[in-house]
Amino acid sequence: MTLLRQLILAILTLLLLVFASSIVISVSNTRHYLDAQLQSHAQDAATSLGLLLSTSAAENDHATMESMVDAMFDSGYYRSIHIVDTAGKPLVSREQPVRFDDVPAWFVRLIPLHTPLGEAMLMSGWRQLGRVQVTSNPGYAYLEMWRTTRDSVQLFALVALLAVGLSVLGINIILRPLRAVEAQAAAIADREFPVQEHLPRTRDLRRVVEAMNHMSRKVRQMLDEQIALGERLREKAYRDPVTGLGNRALFQRDLAHLLDSTEEHFRGVLALVQLRDFRGYNESRGYAAGDELLRQTAAAIREVTADFRPHCLARLGGADFGLLFPHGGDDEIAALGSALSQALASLQERGLMPDGDAGHIGLAVHDGTDSASMLLSRADTALRQAQVSTGNAWQMAATDVRRQPLPATAWRTLLSACLRDGKFALFAQSVVRPNDPLKVLHTEILVRLPTSEGLLPAGGFMPMAERLGLASAIDRAVITALLARVRPSDMARHLAVNLSPASLCDPKFRSWLLEKLDQHPQVAPNLTFELPEYGVARDLPALRELAVGLARRGSGLGLDHFGRGFNPLGYLAGLKLRHLKVDGRYINALAQDSDSRYFISTLREIAHGLDCQIIAESVENAAQLAAVVELRMDGAQGYHLAMPRAL
Repeated sequence: MTLLRQLILAILTLLLLVFASSIVISVSNTRHYLDAQLQSHAQDAATSLGLLLSTSAAENDHATMESMVDAMFDSGYYRSIHIVDTAGKPLVSREQPVRFDDVPAWFVRLIPLHTPLGEAMLMSGWRQLGRVQVTSNPGYAYLEMWRTTRDSVQLFALVALLAVGLSVLGINIILRPLRAVEAQAAAIADREFPVQEHLPRTRDLRRVVEAMNHMSRKVRQMLDEQIALGERLREKAYRDPVTGLGNRALFQRDLAHLLDSTEEHFRGVLALVQLRDFRGYNESRGYAAGDELLRQTAAAIREVTADFRPHCLARLGGADFGLLFPHGGDDEIAALGSALSQALASLQERGLMPDGDAGHIGLAVHDGTDSASMLLSRADTALRQAQVSTGNAWQMAATDVRRQPLPATAWRTLLSACLRDGKFALFAQSVVRPNDPLKVLHTEILVRLPTSEGLLPAGGFMPMAERLGLASAIDRAVITALLARVRPSDMARHLAVNLSPASLCDPKFRSWLLEKLDQHPQVAPNLTFELPEYGVARDLPALRELAVGLARRGSGLGLDHFGRGFNPLGYLAGLKLRHLKVDGRYINALAQDSDSRYFISTLREIAHGLDCQIIAESVENAAQLAAVVELRMDGAQGYHLAMPRAL
């Protein structure tokens, strides 16, 4: 029960007690007064009638006696009048029943009135002739007492209603700061940290509000400090301080994870970019100029490769840069090589290089058979071949003609056909407790593309689908197929569905998704939609809008592949996420890498401060699982724990 209702009940109870006491006292006093009045009235009537009838009684004039008794009795104020002689023989007798026409019977039974007998003697000189006996009629007394009681109750009801109304208004005004404190506490629990600017005038309430404001600021400060610490750890361990790109450790980790992960299914291009004679450049122009050349080179590479959406951009050391790109037919590889060559040529236009010969590029395509060292060796060989060619040249390492990647036109045909025919296959993989693999947290829905070589995981075709503008259409097809297959028996388990960054940035898709959830209100609370962390920075307002829309329908929002990008972590506070899934690059070497362990420990504290779970992706062996358990992560997902199964 709310405090307002409790106070109103207390006020009403107090009013009822006061009223009941007042009514009891008033009715009791009125009853005693009326009893006395009835007795006095009967005695006065008996005395008066005795004096009037004495002469008629002495003369034995019964007619006059009856006339005088009738005149008094007909007034209705008397219940009975009896004239008796000295022997008790009635001379004149009049009686009438007591009537309570306007008084409820229960009221008469509840408050009985006594009707005492009034007596007077009939005298002739000193001789007694008889007695006059008069009893008053209590009906009028009951009527008066009933009207008084009824008017008192009505007055009390009016006063009580007025008092309750004024009390509700006054208590609402008084409790308004407490409601604000309640909303503030709920917001803090909901990972928001508001501060009340208007302080109440009541001293006690002011102290409560000030304490809540102080707690809100401290919790927000603690969370901000954790987020800042997590960003510093990630930057220190995996970011090159000069260029802002990833460092060699990050590149090697990404490459190893992409080549080892079945779900990523990396079939793409490794590019090595090297500036010409960087040592001589440093010696002739100084290290500050050399650092500026590296920064400008990184900016130029990032700019020309934005449309290719690389998995990783990193400075490997010195003037060497490494890049990983998904897929790539011959036409795309040529476009990539030309773009990187253009980036190197632009360094002269920026006034950083004395001539157009800035560096060279080596490219190698991974076809699924290379190890990390083999792929790097092939790309390095291509780089050396480019260096004996013209300035800013690029060279492609030899590729097995039997395993050449599909061109963009072939990908478009394949994906469009699958969309048209609804051939995408849905699989499910359980996310479990690390220390209790039988405890399923939720089930992630995975999509597979049928090809001539078998079912291709999403990591093998979604990058190309995004490049071709088909990612949102695939997301629609997957969600539609999933909602059509969900049965009432599935309501007990939570499902996680992946969305592409292109879908996040598409207002029409967001509207479509929310409409779909409105059509399935029973399913919506058991759905969580996951977005890759590296893609959400494209449109943070759209991400917040989607988060609010999903929350209103009971659905959740999660981020997967967390840590792949270098996005600031501050935006997490307002999203009310259900979970964060740490990218496999951190889990791959977790058992041996102290930097990853420290980063994940900090990220775990941030996630728990935001009231969301932290889950490890790509747990592929027992050593990784043991490290995940040791780090007290909430969930784990990978082939070591649960294989994907057809939905």
